[in-house]
Amino acid sequence: MNKIPLVNLKKNDVFKIVEFDDSCKNFKQRLIDLGIAKNQIGQVTNKSLFGPIEIDIDGRKIAIGRGMAKKIYVKKFECPIL
Repeated sequence: MNKIPLVNLKKNDVFKIVEFDDSCKNFKQRLIDLGIAKNQIGQVTNKSLFGPIEIDIDGRKIAIGRGMAKKIYVKKFECPIL
């Protein structure tokens, strides 16, 4: 499987969440609190050089800090589906 960290995606990229780096116990709970889970499909809606990455999952816009985005592994779709 070709998985990459969410932080490596560009604006408008469509992705499927495949795995989390759960080395930190609070990280998984934080994702659950945000409504983020494996196998969800989303799109990067905003990404600048600095600051959080904004994603759209199930019609909800969620801002993810870059540290968190490095621990969320996704599969990028080559053709937009959203």
